[in-house]
Amino acid sequence: MTTKPLYWDEFADATIRKLVRPEPGDPLLIVADTSNDLVLAEACLAAAIRSGADAQLLIKPRHPVGSASEPGPILSNAILSSKLILALAHGVVRTPATVEARSKGTRLLSTNVEGIEDYVVRALLDVDFDAMVRNADLIAKLWEDTKLCRVTSPQGTDITFEHTGRPSIVGDGALSEDGEVDFFPGAQVSIAPVEETINGVIVIDASDSVQGVVHNPYSFTLENGVVTEIDGGKEAAVMRNWLETRGDSVIYNLCHFSIGLNKQAGISGNMIEDERMLAAVDFGFGYQDPKFGGTIGYSPYHMDIMLATPTIFLDGKEMSGGGKLNPDFGFEEM
Repeated sequence: MTTKPLYWDEFADATIRKLVRPEPGDPLLIVADTSNDLVLAEACLAAAIRSGADAQLLIKPRHPVGSASEPGPILSNAILSSKLILALAHGVVRTPATVEARSKGTRLLSTNVEGIEDYVVRALLDVDFDAMVRNADLIAKLWEDTKLCRVTSPQGTDITFEHTGRPSIVGDGALSEDGEVDFFPGAQVSIAPVEETINGVIVIDASDSVQGVVHNPYSFTLENGVVTEIDGGKEAAVMRNWLETRGDSVIYNLCHFSIGLNKQAGISGNMIEDERMLAAVDFGFGYQDPKFGGTIGYSPYHMDIMLATPTIFLDGKEMSGGGKLNPDFGFEEM
């Protein structure tokens, strides 16, 4: 079911007021592409203007999924001139212009609502946002205090890694600090495992950012943080081919480990939803944001794989599993 345009006004107002948070006069760039619902883009522009921001809407060509983020000078110059960016389209987050703008304080909030219109409305307007963020903050602290993390799943995942010395990143879906990039609706907690400690097998049983929903699980074998084998059927072959044709060795490096916290989310094949499914796990590869404090660095590519109902152990204690957070750790009902 497609969300009626009537909902976009309330969604856009909440997005600008609660998440982007412009001050009067702030240069705010809204980026959409030719595949987007322009009613939503225009609603966001109207809400931004009502907020008093110096708001502009730029509509660019569709960015092919899996291609490098290399926009031309018009979009690049607009990004460099903005204090705040609301991206409703692919191909903005990892552009060289965005990396440069963020180094100077520009904040960026991104989403892609195509095919999940009803979900994004519910995930923003029908959740206990404060309780979700408190749970996220608790996970962030737990992860920073953890030495050894282990992730398993009924499908065969069994991978371990260390967190020591790495900061947890709470992706609440709202902009609060200079240079920040976040995705909405939230929430998600992420950390960059210590690269040389990452060893084991990940079975992708839910979705990936290359193909969408995965119907036949396939596996990655990792040694010291790098994918060394990809096993399985058709989906494995597609992923193997995609990785090989990037011509970029960095894409094989695991760059973040994340857990979702939005009870409205499910597995749709759209990472904006999938990554935020309650207690689902996302492993990212390739481009690593500098705020993670890892060693992977820049790549024009980033890829994510999803596990729907894994179990996470922190120093041997079960933090989550079966789609639920362990209440013994003090998590709140949302």
